[in-house]
Amino acid sequence: MMEIRQAFPNEVDTIVAIIEDARQQIAAYGGEQWQTVYPTRDKIIDDILSGAGYVAVIEGIVAAYGAVVDGQDEAYANIYDGKWQHNNHRYVTFHRIAVSSAFKGQGVAQTFLQGLIEGQSGPDFRIDTHEDNKAMQHIIQKLGFVYCGKVPIDGERLAYQKIKTKAESASYQEISEADYHAI
Repeated sequence: MMEIRQAFPNEVDTIVAIIEDARQQIAAYGGEQWQTVYPTRDKIIDDILSGAGYVAVIEGIVAAYGAVVDGQDEAYANIYDGKWQHNNHRYVTFHRIAVSSAFKGQGVAQTFLQGLIEGQSGPDFRIDTHEDNKAMQHIIQKLGFVYCGKVPIDGERLAYQKIKTKAESASYQEISEADYHAI
């Protein structure tokens, strides 16, 4: 059973380790994405403190991380070689999705992303990935994201959009850190 919740500040080291693990997985297949310092520890801390950082927890272990950004992304306004399916003013963007290699091949990324989609009220979701990241492209297409064009992020990224159907809602609830730890 996977629990999806906002990341806690005391999980920064675990999340950074998952990001580093993902960086190594990408390097292993010759991908260029994340082969610089991005995403940094400070970026992860900013995500968590702003309420954008989310984790997937399986049997008490943080298995995946992602940032859920509600609002406009400046780079997404500059889409080229295509266009968004719908040009909604409000949309949710997923960034920095990473899964620990200890959970590789278990469908964690797909389940995590679907849970994040179900947990958000907005119907418009966007994500981008590197052209070399075939695994992420496959996952997001399975989830119903449609390729829309390219965006100028760290060079060039493939941009995808999904419009959520009414059937894609869940009994999702926010859990505060105080409630989680019974403080």
